[in-house]
Amino acid sequence: MQFGPWDVQIVSGGTFRLDGGAMFGTVPKVVWNKLYPADEDNQIPMATNCLLIRGEVDGKRHVILVDNGNGDKESDDFMARFKFEGRGVLDANLARHGVKPQDVTLCILTHLHFDHAGGSTRLDSEGKVVPSFPNARYVVQAKDLADAKHPHLRVKASYLPQNWEPLEAAGVLDTVDGETELLPGISVRPAPGHIEGLQNVVVEGGGRRLVYLADLIPTARHIQPAWVMGYDLDVVTCVDERQKVLDEVAGTGTVCVFEHDPEIPAGTVARDAKGKYRVEALGAF
Repeated sequence: MQFGPWDVQIVSGGTFRLDGGAMFGTVPKVVWNKLYPADEDNQIPMATNCLLIRGEVDGKRHVILVDNGNGDKESDDFMARFKFEGRGVLDANLARHGVKPQDVTLCILTHLHFDHAGGSTRLDSEGKVVPSFPNARYVVQAKDLADAKHPHLRVKASYLPQNWEPLEAAGVLDTVDGETELLPGISVRPAPGHIEGLQNVVVEGGGRRLVYLADLIPTARHIQPAWVMGYDLDVVTCVDERQKVLDEVAGTGTVCVFEHDPEIPAGTVARDAKGKYRVEALGAF
């Protein structure tokens, strides 16, 4: 899809699985299992729908990646626990669009949890963890980096130092504080609730608008504001933030990208006759 100078595609970083109960919190299994049937381990399929954004602004070519999935460097046991699709998935899917890791100029990270930032680093030929995209700057909210460095016990397992420490050591990790325009038509804005330092990404141009929702609304099945995850740290803030965003986009034609939805990666939001939100699927693009 085209947004002014920006050509945007959804690129998969690979599928994995998470516990269905954790993904739907207090929503009873008898309800969510009809929408998202669980396997024998009570896990449901999750996508890592990353964004590839390309365009030329002020005479400079930009190749931007928004989030990068689980990555390839974790142990076989770790990958088996979450049933990762495999290794090399993101690289292969970028290659289908003619993009090599060294072509990427900017990586926008919605937050530093391993299923969003795991692909930020990789193992080199000597087994050292290095930035995956050697010519890119990486951007994250300052609050999230601070929390990654000193994580609360509740989320410590999601912040893996190997996903961000090599970036900081290489001098390629930048932080922003609050809503920030990174390039003309591309901005980030805080979206607290899941964690305090979460950010959404907004792409605008040519009269069109896209919002990358990350873990604020991880799948199209989470479109009802109260259907929060067990992973969400501050559920009241999360519900309020969802309500605010949904009120903003409903009926406007804004493209919403659902990062973890394997069947509805993108859609527009409308309200039905009873005022409840619904997603009109766009599919992949």
